[in-house]
Amino acid sequence: MLLAGVWLLAAGHAHAAESVYTTLDLDACAVLDQDDESGGISLQCDGLPGHPVFASEGDLRFDVDYGVPNDRWESFGPFNSVNQTVEWRVVDGLPHAAILRFFIDTGMTGGAEDKGEALVVSRVGTEAVPGCVVAVIDAKVEQANGVARGAAAMATRFACGTDMPVAIGPEDSFARSFNSIVPEGQ
Repeated sequence: MLLAGVWLLAAGHAHAAESVYTTLDLDACAVLDQDDESGGISLQCDGLPGHPVFASEGDLRFDVDYGVPNDRWESFGPFNSVNQTVEWRVVDGLPHAAILRFFIDTGMTGGAEDKGEALVVSRVGTEAVPGCVVAVIDAKVEQANGVARGAAAMATRFACGTDMPVAIGPEDSFARSFNSIVPEGQ
């Protein structure tokens, strides 16, 4: 009986998610598309082997996909930028979710109330199942990184195009200014 318990405990640890970190250097990314008129740009950046990062910027707002690009524009209403560190959640060597900090700035008053940070948790996409944003956590939430990792654990069960991302934070949080636009027919 004791041996069976030890085996189950070891088996549980074999499938526990771990964090792997990569740097998102937008200046080192390959340009996939650029609109000279609007200034919008789509980039393919290094991520984990076989799982690139796709960053698109338009009107001072970012949309970031992992693994494969999807056809959704998922970003915040206010102006935003992204951090340089991506936290990948990996099980048995395969990433299933990514966490990226966004910096949000409405630019309305020029004061501190214009600025916020949020952790955006995304499902890593494949050719068969493109990924999407699963949750947005206000960085001021207690244990925000742990909350983001908890949301990442649910990423494989999240139905992109059907389920709506969860916003975690107070009612006036920038996390609630996240817009996920689902294409018509999905």
